[in-house]
Amino acid sequence: MRVITLLLGSIIVSCSDAFTCTNLSCCRDVNRLASTTISDTTTTEDISKCTVVELKDKLREVGLTVGGRKSELIERLNEHYSQTPVNEEEEQQQSDDIEESGVEGKHIDKLVLSEDTVEEDIGEQSDVEGKHIDKMVLPDDHQVLEEDLSKLNVATLKDRLRDIGLPVGGRKVELMERLKSAKEEDILKERLRSLGLPVGGRKEELLERLQEASIADNVDVSDTIDAANDNEEVDEMEDTNSESTLLDILDEILVDDDEDLDALTEDDYEQLNLDEGVDISSSRETRRAKRKKYWKATVVFELLKENKYIKAAKKAEEMISSLERMAKEEDDTEYLPGENEYTLLIDAYSKVGTFDAIHKAEAVIDHILELSNDQSNTSGSVKPTAKMFNALISAWSSIGTSEAAEKATAILDKMEYLQQFSGSVRPTVHSYSITISAWAKCHSEAAAENAENILNRLFENYDKVLKSDDDQSHYAEKLTPNGIVFNSCIDAWATSGSANSGERAEALLHRMEVLSRLDEYDVRPDTISFNTCIKAWCNSNRPDCALKAEDVLAKLEKHPEYPKRAGGTLKVRPNRLSYNTCINAWAKSQRPESAARAEAILLRMIKCFKSDAFSTITPDVHTFSSVLNALAKSRNARHKANKCRSILMAMIELHENEGSRDTQPNIICFNTVLNACAFSAKADEAERRQALAVSVEIFNIMRQGNYVSPDALSYGNMLKCCANLMPPGEQRNAMASRLFESCANEGLVGGMVLDEIRRCIPPRAFFPLLADLGYDKPIRNRKAHSIELRELPREWTQNVKRSDMANRQRASFKPKQQTQRKNNRRPNKKVEKKPVIRRPGLLFEYSSSGKDM
Repeated sequence: MRVITLLLGSIIVSCSDAFTCTNLSCCRDVNRLASTTISDTTTTEDISKCTVVELKDKLREVGLTVGGRKSELIERLNEHYSQTPVNEEEEQQQSDDIEESGVEGKHIDKLVLSEDTVEEDIGEQSDVEGKHIDKMVLPDDHQVLEEDLSKLNVATLKDRLRDIGLPVGGRKVELMERLKSAKEEDILKERLRSLGLPVGGRKEELLERLQEASIADNVDVSDTIDAANDNEEVDEMEDTNSESTLLDILDEILVDDDEDLDALTEDDYEQLNLDEGVDISSSRETRRAKRKKYWKATVVFELLKENKYIKAAKKAEEMISSLERMAKEEDDTEYLPGENEYTLLIDAYSKVGTFDAIHKAEAVIDHILELSNDQSNTSGSVKPTAKMFNALISAWSSIGTSEAAEKATAILDKMEYLQQFSGSVRPTVHSYSITISAWAKCHSEAAAENAENILNRLFENYDKVLKSDDDQSHYAEKLTPNGIVFNSCIDAWATSGSANSGERAEALLHRMEVLSRLDEYDVRPDTISFNTCIKAWCNSNRPDCALKAEDVLAKLEKHPEYPKRAGGTLKVRPNRLSYNTCINAWAKSQRPESAARAEAILLRMIKCFKSDAFSTITPDVHTFSSVLNALAKSRNARHKANKCRSILMAMIELHENEGSRDTQPNIICFNTVLNACAFSAKADEAERRQALAVSVEIFNIMRQGNYVSPDALSYGNMLKCCANLMPPGEQRNAMASRLFESCANEGLVGGMVLDEIRRCIPPRAFFPLLADLGYDKPIRNRKAHSIELRELPREWTQNVKRSDMANRQRASFKPKQQTQRKNNRRPNKKVEKKPVIRRPGLLFEYSSSGKDM
């Protein structure tokens, strides 16, 4: 049986007369036990004079909850003292006996705490060289009730791990194991501290150190841990209204640590410094301030990880103001926020992304610069760092405008100025990279020129650092140009829209290949570099852009190798994006061989996948849709409707038979096949019939709904097939009328559908069709082209996407003869009026003046 106590924990030490005060920790624990008893003279008046913190301390000492208001705490203590006066007298008497026995060397076997306490000898004495060491339990400051961790939910386990500074990732079993391991480690450290041994190191080192000490004293380590686990008591009950925080517990731990350090000798100091790495000269207030700053910063960091940027910014503001207030109250500069705290504040402001937040971040940096330049400030002000400026540059870079890019460049200029004249802040390669990214998001040729200029400034700064007389090797590593800055600059040209973007991007790629053979730089092309260069050629809109893009792809297919800086070689391989970008370039090209070249690249892609066992390059839906688009837009491809159908069926087969999710056809693939059928109007009659049959087959597959369902664009393409592939007549009118009726019933009548139905059927059949479907507006004496989309019933257009409404409609739909007649009409000439000549007999004499009227 174990000793059950609800008032206070005890440390039971059995020692003989030969066990002297050489073990400083054991004597200290006995003295601590004697000082933890409750005074017999405690009265209601004394309790009412205590502060809330003192009341909570008294409640913890007697094992009661600490939650609630001050009146509740006083009432709880009065109730406890009124019920247990006798027990407190016995505890005080027995504590005095323990103190006397510890001084006189008397042997203590048992400690009676109350009348109902069951006495038991908790350890057998062992005599080794005159020493008697009992099994020891944890002191009362660390006693907690052994809980069933399996009954706690994952959120509670994570909160407890976060409170003690441990990782919170993993499954529930891992969280429970981590908590249990931390508890055992605390037990081991307390045992080592009681023996006067260092407590630094991992759990295995603590076990080994305790085992060595136990061998000399004939004590089993496992028994010590088991005894400590069996005697854990409740130190602080969980209460939802509790105002105690982890910082209060840390304060208590810090007090115990200071007492331990005060009891050590100079030899113990040296050993502790070597084993644990503790700075003994630091005061308790200094370490307490560091821990308070650490926990406050951890809250902000966790919010940033969870993408709660606005809340993180508010918490960061509260953290800075709280630390400044604590430094003023405690009159200790150690509480002042440091570089980490200000960096978190600036980072939180930058992640919010609003102009107001970014201006606040700039104000914080300006304030730090003023404090660092103030010679009269001797309180150890914070110095600006490159991380602060980089966070601000990243904030401006995320906006994506030319004004924001200029702001980012101005901050980089300030960093270079500070580097040159004060050396307080030095830009890193990351500073240049995010500034280049800011210009790359502007999508203009001037922005691409500015991005390349910043890249050249990086090389100039790096060369100055290498040639400087001072030893700046550490800073040179942070400034070394890498492939990221080159890729950002190539992307700036790829999105510039300039006709020279392909040439400039390929020039940068060639420059990377040259620098990869030099040891001074960490630059080498990778797959991203080649893909961005292909993208630059595709966006250049030159007649030969597709050919140039395919040349870069052919070079990438040869798997070029580049030496690494640390040794070895880097083998660059193409990926799926490499092929898709090049196929898309041919799809946009107007060259006659575009469809054939797109099909050839698709075959090369499949061949590369089959020949290389480690290749992961498989065609996906984007690959097939680009090839279908190239075939549909081709003017020279024969039987393109049948080819598109074959590709679509191959996609369906790959998806169904091989279970490939990447090849499941989407609505774009089906509509592209219908579009290819519609633009087969210039082919011969046999090919037109074949294209019409393919369109009907594909549309029926869509109507089944296994993969996709028809949309407004699908009905528009199908009506276009009827208008282009079928001769005028009753058969075309009937088929078009059925399609329009089905489209209206599904609410998919868009601009393209309305235009194509007027092309398919004549006006004498168009107006009766509208009337039969429920068009209730007057149609007498109206032209077919005068019917607008907004006049149709809401039920006909309710399921149409906004982009398929008026955007798909023609500018005007009028018969060609009427348009030509209007254009051939001669302009009206101005008719000059002839002057009116009055007759002489119509003259009147006015009064005496004799004037004519």
